[in-house]
This record gives sequence, structure tokens and C-alpha cells, in this order.
Amino acid sequence: MSSKRLITLFLFGCLPLAAFAQQVQIKGAVTGASGQALVSANVSGEPGGHVAVSDNDGQFALSMKPGRITVTVSFTGLKRVKQTFHINSDTTLSFKLLQEIVQLEDVVVSSGRTWQSEQLKTTRMSSVTLTGTEINSIPVLGGEADLLKTIQLLPGISKGVEGSTDIFVRGGAADQNLVLLDGAPIYNTGHLFGFLSVFNPDVLSTVESMNGAFPASYGGRLSSILDVRSKRVMPEQTQVKGNIGVLASRLMIDQPIIKDKLSVSVAGRRTYVDQVVKVLGEQLPYHFYDLNAKITYRPTARDEIEATHYAGDDVLNFVPGASTSRRLQNSNSNFTIGNSSQTVRWKKFLQGNWDSDMMFYRSAFHYMIDNTYEDSRLYTTSNIEDIGGKWTVSTDSLRGMSLKFGVDIVRHKVSPNIISTSGELADLLESSTTQSKTAWESSAFSQLDGNWRTRWRWSAGLRISSVLGGTKNYVNPEPRLALRYSLNDLTTVKASYSRMAQYLHRVSSAAVAFPTDIWYPVTGDVKPQRADQWSLAVQRVIPAAKLFVSVEGYYKNMDNLIGYREGTNLFLTRDFESQLIQGAGRAYGAELLVKKESGRLTGWISYTLSWSERQFDEINQGEWFYSRYDRRHNVAVVANYQLGRRWSASLVWEFISGSRFTPVIGKYVVPAPTLAGFNLVPVYAPMNSVRLADTHRLDLGIKFRPSKIGKRFQGEWFAGVYNTYNRATPVAISIVPNGDGSFRYEQPGLFGFLPFLSYGFKF
Repeated sequence: MSSKRLITLFLFGCLPLAAFAQQVQIKGAVTGASGQALVSANVSGEPGGHVAVSDNDGQFALSMKPGRITVTVSFTGLKRVKQTFHINSDTTLSFKLLQEIVQLEDVVVSSGRTWQSEQLKTTRMSSVTLTGTEINSIPVLGGEADLLKTIQLLPGISKGVEGSTDIFVRGGAADQNLVLLDGAPIYNTGHLFGFLSVFNPDVLSTVESMNGAFPASYGGRLSSILDVRSKRVMPEQTQVKGNIGVLASRLMIDQPIIKDKLSVSVAGRRTYVDQVVKVLGEQLPYHFYDLNAKITYRPTARDEIEATHYAGDDVLNFVPGASTSRRLQNSNSNFTIGNSSQTVRWKKFLQGNWDSDMMFYRSAFHYMIDNTYEDSRLYTTSNIEDIGGKWTVSTDSLRGMSLKFGVDIVRHKVSPNIISTSGELADLLESSTTQSKTAWESSAFSQLDGNWRTRWRWSAGLRISSVLGGTKNYVNPEPRLALRYSLNDLTTVKASYSRMAQYLHRVSSAAVAFPTDIWYPVTGDVKPQRADQWSLAVQRVIPAAKLFVSVEGYYKNMDNLIGYREGTNLFLTRDFESQLIQGAGRAYGAELLVKKESGRLTGWISYTLSWSERQFDEINQGEWFYSRYDRRHNVAVVANYQLGRRWSASLVWEFISGSRFTPVIGKYVVPAPTLAGFNLVPVYAPMNSVRLADTHRLDLGIKFRPSKIGKRFQGEWFAGVYNTYNRATPVAISIVPNGDGSFRYEQPGLFGFLPFLSYGFKF
């Protein structure tokens, strides 16, 4: 049977054949005073005690009998809204909650249920949701709130070297994570050579990290999905928010155009260290910037249209000056790395409780290096561009079941490497161009969720993906299944299986990926990567302590993983594809998350115990070896304590096992080919058999809000210390002579004790 018929049968075979009792559907959105979508707001309908929780977009849905209906909407720290309606047909409502001002010394407002604890109602597992507030409250390098540094503190996720924004999820490589910004993929996630992420913290609404039990609507990567949503605001008046920090400053403006119908949001961020150094008479020719913009338009109560834009560049432009050393007087260097993405999204509430979500996007990444020295020049560039679209249709009223199905398609255009040389350098390295590659990736997906009896809930999905790469067409069915069994109202057991396929790869020759690493699509010889993952979890809510606890185990099997032949120079190679090899991998482990989202003390504790292994026929004599992403133990403690109305303190402590490398354990002497002497040939230990030292670090921060609640202008000081007890984290390995003919390894560190101070404001 053809794949087209399989897709058709799956999409429509799930539709029920019997009618169900008459119901009216109440849909809508919950926003704050600024028009920002409120996530995890509680919506209840009477009579009947129906309850819903708003999603990442502030959207909710209730299915009730027609007639007189009372809807109550509540959210932590905001005034509760209660309204009565007479409804005889499907209806769309909007609720705006205002700040609740209480004149008491110290008041802690908390809600009974939180976003994380709402997972008990669903089959979702291997998933954590963070809000912009949580991300902005954590002390990080330079005091600059950072999404990816926060994500690295979650279970199942480890980082590369100190300061890097790359994440390695459940034993996978950095390119196996799909990072989405409002639905568009982002290929390079780091600024400042990886020390900061490209996500401006002011624009963030919610971030969901999914490491397993993947919904059928997501695909294209093996290890994780990082779904980043920017704020959806519809303010009543102009709002300005900014921050002045040690590393960068940022400014955001939300501007209403037509009340409750049309608004514009613009946010920008830039480093200014280069300008400060210039005033002092020195030269630091590097800066980065990023720009975010969003237009939100609601022409009717059933329609919402969003257009978003993101652009960001890292720029290094070194031109020798009077103070430049004589050795560098005849040289200059230009280095540019850039991301950009644009999306247009149209969400529509259809009749009969059906929703339509249609999106078109473009995403691009490029880098350029232009170095000259005297008469020699090296110019190299690489770029990738995606143009795609996705359409999803969903309903949650099929006899108590919910159905979501859709299609997506994207064109990948990749230019892996272009090298141009001149002068004396051309005698050593010839100019070359790697042929551009174009691949069309498409998929159809469907997912059905429902209950069985009173304690069971299930989710069954199928994604059929395909890609046309060169002359070869690959098709992969990707089934998904998740089960939940409720032991009681507070404890659930969950299990899941999911298959993922990946058609685009990033190849890196270092322990941490660099922006200049090369992206490469599948071809006739380079096959798609695939992974099968099984997970089992126990989740529990402890109401008295306001805690969510999750213990989870997983096993992941991978094949067609990308590697390269030993001794390959990936950056300067002219015959790139011939240097690639493919092999197998496996990863397994256990994860613990204890999270507290309400009360005076909030935060989480995470612990990961994991193993990650690889096997390539051409490496390590074909034997299995630990991958460089194998970090046995990973612990994080994140806490934020509300000292009073104006003061709060935060803490981050993390411990992580050292990364792996292959050491030289000796050398032996062989005659030189010319027989005029001898050469020393190194002897290596087994592949990745030695670890760097384990590391741990403590960061502290304190916030002070001098402005009184209710004032138009509000300010906030954030001060703290990065690496409080000055324990530098190893980032490299150096071989140092001892003086007696022997050698030793040293592990130079990075980032010792670093204080920071920043000032934020809004009005």
C-alpha cells in the first residue's frame, strides 16, 4: 500500500462514526493587563465543575451543556474574574486579568496547581516548561539572563565546555536538538562565541523542553525539541522595558495601534564593550546584536494573525592601529556569524470546536571569515536557508477524545563550504567550492488522545516523514505511543515509545560545536539518522509542600550517526562527503526532578545519571566506546526566595562529571622515511577512555525593586557573583613538559570569580 494511502487511512480512520451528546464549545484566551498571554491560568465552568488550563498561547477550551454558564478565571497574583453568560452555541471569550494590589507587609499569593503539576492530567513526560520570570531570576554569566544556560540546569541535559550554549540531551549530539523560535528553526544559538544565547530574555513568554514522548506534530531531530515562544501582547498603552548590564544592554517597546486588535512589539540588544574600550583608548573590535519584532492582529474573535522577525549577528572587524604590535601591522581579520528568521502565523477557531493553525517561515544562518596577512588572503563562507510551512487542524471534542493532524514541508538549501585563497597561502591551500545541496523534507502527522475507564489515558500518534536528497528519496514512519495510569489523584505512572528521524546533520571536530561547524543534508551516500526511545516515569504532586516530583528512566538506540575519518580537517577539506562515516549509538540513564513553582521559595533540584556510547567500523577498531557527550553525573540546585515585597535572592549550584578525551600514553621510536633520523610516534589510550576533572560551581544573586507597586515607572537592581568560590571549570587539555623528558596533562580553566551588576526598568 502506498504511503499516501497509509496517511489518508490514519488521518481519517481516527474519526468517530457515532454522534455524541449536544455540547457547546467555549474557547478563548486569558491575558494580563499588558495583553501578554497568561500560561497555566485556571478556567472553570459551572454547572458541572468543568476545568481547563490555558496553554502556551493563553488559549483554553471548555465543553459544556448549553444554557446559563458561569466562567471563573484565576491566575497567581492577579485578580480573579467571574462572569455569567447565556450560551446556546459555540462561543469565543476573552479575559483580561489585572494585578491584585494588597497593602500588607509581606504577602505570598499562590495557586493550587501549577504548569508542571498539570502534567499529571496528561500523558506528557520528559518535558519541562519554563516561564520568562523563571529565566530572568537566575544568576548567570555577567548577570545577563540566558535561556540556554537555564535549560542546561534541567534533568537529561548537559552542556559542552564552560560558557557554551550548546546542549547535549540524553547522550545525543548538539545538532540533534530542534530549537524553534515561534515555529522557525534556529541553527546557531550562541552569541559571544557561545557564551550567551541568541534569545533576548525580554521577549520570552514560555519555553518547553521535550526530551522524549514526542508529540507527532514535532520531528526532524533525534534528541529534543526546544519550543521557544515570544510574548503575545495586546497592550492598552505604550510600554517600555529595558536593561543595562555588564555585557550588553537591551530595550523593548510594546505599542498598541488599534485597541484590542492590532499591536507592534520591537526589542533590541547589543554589546557595548567595544565602545567602552574605544573611549579608554584601546581596541576590542567585536560586538553582537539581535533584533526581535512582532505584529499581532486580531481581526475577529475567531482569528489571530502574527508576523515575527528575528535577526542577529556577531561581528569581528580587526584593523591594525597605532598600538598594534609590529607583527600584526600587515594583517586584518573580519568574522561575521548571523541568524535570521521570519514567520507568519494564522490561528483560526472554526465551527464545531475545530481549530486551524497555519504557519509559513524562513530561517537562515551564515558565517564568513576573511583574513589577510601581507599578500596572503583566506576567505571562507558557508550558509543554510530553510523555507517552509506547516498546517495543523485539531479538536478536543470527539467523544471525549482529542485529535490533531496536519502536514509540513521545508526546503533546505545548504552551501557547506566555499574557500578562496590568494598569495603565498594559495600554494599551500587551493581555492575550492563544495557543491550546494538542496533537500525537500516533508511529513504528515496525526495524533489521537483519549481516556480508558477512569485511571488510564493514552496518546497514539504517527508521523510519516520523507526527504528527497539528490537522487535518493528516504521515507521513515515515526510512530509515537504514550500511556498514563493514575494510582490516585496525586500519583501517576507513565510509559512512552517514540521514533525520530533526522535529515540534516552538523559535523563538528571539537568537543564543543563551533559556529563554523558544517551543516550537511542527506544524500545518496549519507543516510538519515534514526532513534528509538523508551521511557518510564513516576510523577507525584505533594500539595502540602507545593512540590512536583518526577523520576524517569530511558533507553535510546540510534543508527546512521554522523562521524568523520580520523585526521580529517573538516574546515578546509575539499572532498567533504568522502570524509564522513556513519555508525551506531546507545544512551540510557535515570533522571530526577523536584520542582516548586509557587510560594515564597521556588526553584528545582535535578539529577541525571547517564551513559552514552558510540560504534563506528572505522574508529577504535570497530569497538564500542564512550561518546564525548558521556557525562556520568549531573546535578543542579536552583532556588529563588522572596525576601519581601522588594527583595529576592537567587542561587544556582551545579555539579557535572568531566567530559571525555583520548590521551597520549606514550611514544615509540621509528626510523624516518629518509633513514636520516628517527620519528616519535604517539601511542593513544582507548577512545575517550579518560575524563577531565569533575566540576562544580555556585552562583548567587540578589534583586532589589526600589519602585513601589502601582507606580508607572518600575526599576530593578540585580547584583551577584558568578563562580562564588572561584573554582574554574576545565575547558581544554594541555601537554606540559616536566623538565626531565616526561610530560603531564594540565586542564586550564575559564571564568573564575566574576561579580556582576545590572539595572532593569519598565514603564
